[in-house]
Amino acid sequence: MLLSAFGMCGRLPLPHRADAASRYSYEAPGNVFAPPPSWTNGSETGHLVQGPVYTSGREIADAAGGPTPPRILLTGWVELSSPSGRRRGEGSALRELEALLDERGPEAVKRLRGDFVIAHLLPDRSELRLYRGINALIPLFWRCTADSFAWATNPAHLLDAERPRFSDVDAELLPMIIAGKGFPQDRSWFTSVRRLPAGDSLVLAAGARQPVVRRFDQFSPVEDAPRTLREAADGLQQRLGQACSRMLSADRSAVVLLSGGIDSAAVSYEIGRNIEGATGLHFTLDSFPGFREDLSAAESVARTCGLSLVPYDMSGHVSRGGDYLDRPRDGAVPQTQVPLQGLAVAAAQAESDGATFVVSGLLSDQILAHDLHRGLFEVAGLSMLNPMVAGEPIWQTLDQMASSSLAGSLRGGRRVLGVLHYLRGLLGGDPTTALPSRDVIVHPIGFTRDAADQVTRALQSSARRAQDNLRSALEDSGRRGDPLPRGITSLYMLGEAFNTANVQAAWLNDCLPRRRFVATPFADRDVIEYALSLPTRHRLGFGYGATVDKLALRFAYAERGVPLSIAHRTQQARIDAIPAVFVNQNFERCQRLLAQDSVLCELNVLSREFVKGLSPRSIHRNGEEISRLCVIEQWLRGLER
Repeated sequence: MLLSAFGMCGRLPLPHRADAASRYSYEAPGNVFAPPPSWTNGSETGHLVQGPVYTSGREIADAAGGPTPPRILLTGWVELSSPSGRRRGEGSALRELEALLDERGPEAVKRLRGDFVIAHLLPDRSELRLYRGINALIPLFWRCTADSFAWATNPAHLLDAERPRFSDVDAELLPMIIAGKGFPQDRSWFTSVRRLPAGDSLVLAAGARQPVVRRFDQFSPVEDAPRTLREAADGLQQRLGQACSRMLSADRSAVVLLSGGIDSAAVSYEIGRNIEGATGLHFTLDSFPGFREDLSAAESVARTCGLSLVPYDMSGHVSRGGDYLDRPRDGAVPQTQVPLQGLAVAAAQAESDGATFVVSGLLSDQILAHDLHRGLFEVAGLSMLNPMVAGEPIWQTLDQMASSSLAGSLRGGRRVLGVLHYLRGLLGGDPTTALPSRDVIVHPIGFTRDAADQVTRALQSSARRAQDNLRSALEDSGRRGDPLPRGITSLYMLGEAFNTANVQAAWLNDCLPRRRFVATPFADRDVIEYALSLPTRHRLGFGYGATVDKLALRFAYAERGVPLSIAHRTQQARIDAIPAVFVNQNFERCQRLLAQDSVLCELNVLSREFVKGLSPRSIHRNGEEISRLCVIEQWLRGLER
């Protein structure tokens, strides 16, 4: 049974007293973007506000489901089973989740499958607990002041004013938001608002004035790794199928973001097996070179998997005078994912189709091809010295590999030391050696040196966090002192993926108001833990130095209805060309936004020398990065000073 809910917020006075919490109020106004004014009334009692709740695809008219108010709030979706095995009626699904957490606490949260954040007040009101699932794409925010503790799924609900102001923005984080990487997991767009990292819980005990945030969950690779590639492929396909079945158990439709590559083809196959009438939404540019090939591949996948293909032409958004950068003016947070407008179109399509989920193939790379340098070295071994296999012998590419890794780039201009440092880590099994450098993963186009360094420090902090989380997990399992497994690189990349500001902003701005979810079966916990257990030779394959593919995924779907040409087709769709076309066609607008008097220049994020060098002949080469800069600049200018 699928239980889903959209939006929440809550408040408890400080110091939090159990007797005061027993007099808390509960409201379910049914509009997640307009919490009732009473929830911030400053009274000495607590207040819980729950957005609309659905179970088995039907809205629950009374989410309370009993004579006393619920002590639990949910945003997201979960596969829910009653602890007793008995259902007490459709109106009590939220109560069943409450009973489950009352009885088992964090252990119950670990066993839930879905994408969710939860607020739970214990039966004796002695503690408030916030949980964000280990694989949650959905964010949860909190704020602690001298007199109250508050939380919400929308960070704007925690600010002092009705709309964000310029003074609310955490300017130090702007480079990381623009880069799309390295966004610190416990910080948000706003200085006073914190964010709960995936896999963390927050506990506010009675009498306390400050909450305690701790790690309560971590991915654990399955112990019995498959012995053959066929077993690996079958196991991966089985878990992806189960993930889609869980997600769509109460739905008769879905919208798939269908690029035409192997990731979205695998998702399309599983969606097509579960429901009839799903839509494959494909973004294209009419008459632009290469997009016809992508569209043809998407048509082939849709036809084979039983989806109705809807091509959406982005040309109107990116042509001269197009609205590619325009977003609703009351949007709380800036949105920079590619293609801009894409998820808004998908959410509208889902609403029109009566579908709850917009599904994509996101996160496939993070769990299957996360560590390319080390992975290819493990797969090929000494044959990396053979140019007929590797394209170029490793001794010709070692300098480039080292300089593109965080370990090698930290040695600055000392190339020989950088290469030796990189080799030492690679051969010694250091699991963080192959983390990509700032220049590889961030592309800080137009940044000042200070801004680029901020991103580097954030990346290093995220890598250390991944190490610490894994060490804690090893200690908790009694394996203290064990070496860190090489899968830490994947855990790092997954942590960043579940933490990305871009996906969270798109969900907040486009999906939440329409009561839709953006999801991917590759984010399913069982899929991730199985993929982490696969040996490198089953995850990665390459040949002739030119092609790299996700081996188990290709084998899983090449014989299951996905056209063979698609199963081998691993290159990314050409969506990166969409912002390139926009900045080329709208150079004057971009130049005006990023001019010498821009807010980003004022904040020392954007280099004035870079702005001087902008040219209509070359701006398209960094189309995505320029678009991101323009989005943030436009957002900052629209905030009240």
